[in-house]
Parts: sequence; structure tokens; C-alpha cells
Amino acid sequence: MKKIITIIAIISLYTTVAQKKNYTDDINTFIKEFPTNTELSVLLVDGDNSEFLGVRKQNGTINSIDNKESIFEIGSITKVFTNILLSNSIQHGKTTLNETLQSNFDFTIHKGDSITLQHLSNHSSGFPVLPSNMYKQMEKNPTNPYKEYTNDDLEKYLNGKIDYGFKAGDKSVYSNLGMGLLGYILTKKTKKTYHQLLNETILNPLQMNSTSTNVKDKSKLVKGLNPDGSFASNWDFTDALVGAGGIKSTTKDMEKFIRKNFENDPMYTLPLKETFAVNKVAKIGLGWQIIDSKNKKFYWHNGGTGGYRSCLVFHKETKKAVLILSNISAFHGKSSSLDNLCFSLFKKLMK
Repeated sequence: MKKIITIIAIISLYTTVAQKKNYTDDINTFIKEFPTNTELSVLLVDGDNSEFLGVRKQNGTINSIDNKESIFEIGSITKVFTNILLSNSIQHGKTTLNETLQSNFDFTIHKGDSITLQHLSNHSSGFPVLPSNMYKQMEKNPTNPYKEYTNDDLEKYLNGKIDYGFKAGDKSVYSNLGMGLLGYILTKKTKKTYHQLLNETILNPLQMNSTSTNVKDKSKLVKGLNPDGSFASNWDFTDALVGAGGIKSTTKDMEKFIRKNFENDPMYTLPLKETFAVNKVAKIGLGWQIIDSKNKKFYWHNGGTGGYRSCLVFHKETKKAVLILSNISAFHGKSSSLDNLCFSLFKKLMK
């Protein structure tokens, strides 16, 4: 809640003093707080214009670089892609938001009849952040925690005793499990892998050729950093939970994705519709976080993995957006300040 209030304050701030849009100074000031080899790839979209800014910190100096085609883990921004896959399935009459979790499995799931796909999509299912049978595997491989968690593990969890945090629909509490499960259900329905669905539905049509769940050309992959500045392991996912955070992308590719969200394509507009109200200002669509402030709606999501942190925010009507991809660890003590930088740049862009 504190983060939401901070972001709302940044967006709502108004000043009559003319302010130069010096984005580079803000970015350079921000990166000083982080270790050597920290790298940011920033995209600013303003109507028909786009600006790419890249910076890297090396040996105490900050250098501008062209990294719009460099690949970063985008973490939980993956969740909005998963919901566009859901929307596509709905558009083709293969899925409904009221469809139950239970209807997608041939074994009994505790309270599975009361949880819908919409509950999974807007974090109101009552599922915990992660499945309880994942933690032992995480202890064995903490630097790559999702790698060994398989489809069989997920189904075994669903077939056992589930400790829900609340009744489905009562509130919204962020759940990687719920969103990963949504992606897994879509793979079950189509008998295709998540990456196949992603390619067919989003990546190939938008020619997002450097985006994937499994990077083959490692030369373009920016190395993630641990909080102490040492190089971090990349996170690998099976189809069990890949829909929660497994996509890797570039700012150049993500520009195409952002611009597609400016259009009125039903597959992309459905996820933008409010499905849950956290309060009068903070809402949730299908995957997207929504800030409804002063008769304007801003759509956003952030992401974090062991070696990366990201943030995306846009305003559809004015076609303005800011995206930051970085190799700052989600576990760095100041990693959440990347969200503040993203919204600060966005505030300037909106003036």
C-alpha cells in the first residue's frame, strides 16, 4: 500500500514552474546508488516518437550506451503477456472468465469450484504467493528457484491440502502461483507450450524477434547482478509457473508491445478493463495494475528476479509510456526505487 501511495503522489504532483525534461540527469543520479556493471535500458514513448536511453556504471563512471537490443529478464511484466494469452482464448470462444479452476482438471481440487480464471488473473483467488511444495526445491537451488518446479509438482500441489489465505473474490493479494497456474491452464487447453502460445499469439505478429522464455543468443543477454554486484544466475522456468515471470526481452521489442496496447484491438483492450478495486484509486484489470487518478487511467506493472528489475507504465489516450529494464537485483535493498524513477520520468513525460 505504501508503494501505491508513493506512485500516486508522483503521478498527481503538479507544478506551475516550467521544468526541463532532462531524463538523462535523473537516470544518471539514480544509477550512482548501485554496483559497478549496473545497466539500465530506458524507453520513452511520446505519441509517434520514441527515445531509447542506455546507461552503464563502470569503475565509478557512468557511460551512455546503445542497449535497446540488449536482453533483460522482465520478471513479472510477464504476467500481462499471460493475460493477453487469456484474452486471446476468450476472443476465440475457448475460455471464459467465469470458468472454474476445477473444470480444467480431472482430479478434485480443494475449493476448486469456487475459484475462477478471473480470480487467478486479478490475484483474488486466495492462493499463496508460491506453492508450499516448492520451498524445498528452492533451498536446493536458491539462485535459480523455479528451474526444478515441474508440471507434475504443480498438479501434486493442487491435488493436496491447499492453505488458502482468504475466500476467493474477497480481496486481492499478489500471487505468483495464481498467475503461473493461469498460464499452465492455457497450455493444457491448447496442448502447446507457453512459449509456443506466446510466439503464435504475440511475439510473431508483433515481430518481437528477441523476446522469448529461453534465450538462445546469450551474447545479447545482459548479465544480471546480485545485490553485492557479483553476477547472478538467470532464472529458468518450466510451464508450471513460467506465466508468472519467465519472459526475457529488449526495450526495442517492448516498444512494439507497448504501441500495440495503444490500439483498440479487443485482445489487448480486454485486459485493461477493471475487474477488482483495491481502493478508489488502485484497481486491477486482467494482470494489469491500474491507477485511476483525476479522471485518467494509468496502466502499469513491474518485475523482479534474482538479477533484474523492471517497470512499465503507460497512458493509452495520450500514447505516452516509460519502460525501464535493468540488471538490478530484486533483492537489492534499493531496488524498489526503480519504480519511483519510472514514475518520475513518466510524470515529466505527461507534462
